[in-house]
Amino acid sequence: MTKQRRTSTDEVVRELERRIHSSELTADEKLPSEAALAIEFAVSRTVIRESLGYLRERGYLYTINGRGTFVRYPDAQTMSTVIERHLRFSQDNNITVANLYEARAVIEVASARLAAKRASTDDLAALADYLAEMQRGAGDPERYAAADMGFHVRIAQSSGNPMLPGLLAPMARTIISGMVHTHSEPEGVPSGLAMHAKILDRLIAGDADGAAESMAEHLRQSESIFPKEILELVSDPAQSRLPPFT
Repeated sequence: MTKQRRTSTDEVVRELERRIHSSELTADEKLPSEAALAIEFAVSRTVIRESLGYLRERGYLYTINGRGTFVRYPDAQTMSTVIERHLRFSQDNNITVANLYEARAVIEVASARLAAKRASTDDLAALADYLAEMQRGAGDPERYAAADMGFHVRIAQSSGNPMLPGLLAPMARTIISGMVHTHSEPEGVPSGLAMHAKILDRLIAGDADGAAESMAEHLRQSESIFPKEILELVSDPAQSRLPPFT
């Protein structure tokens, strides 16, 4: 691709992204044809095709054969896929367990602190339900992991800051896979249940410092048993894909 074409493609991508972010283009709205877009942006149809391809890759568009190309607002599932793809093909994709848990701590310790102040009665009831589901699913790795991740995402949602669950969700598939793989660890489930109960207790008490400290302690314990091979599955395109998170 020539430098000029690359620049033209970047400009088209930025403008279409701007229109989506500003809601000038709304979810499921059909885009004009490639020919019409080429005329509007004064570029070739090749540039338009490349631009639309980049936007599809980023989760902003989807195409239905015979009908056209439509706007999509990226969700957690799409963002998880985009991040996985970036990790797989990035030249610097040596993501470590420490990297993962450092990111989790930044998001989840703050979430727990805020949730202790802001969680509603419904939030606390939902967290208690997730804990009960973890207890019921203690013998089933996938059931347990799904409830465990649900607990963490609900805390982020209970923070009252919509950015926090949005930052956590793209990591969910990687985290869930690690939970499934460590389910057989002798202390994995018992310590996990105990720590989740402790976190919930601090949230119910409205103890912001206690909730944050309990979450930090839980993440340290989790990090100590998280299998590094899970991150290799994300970064190695030859490996099987991680299970979907919904």
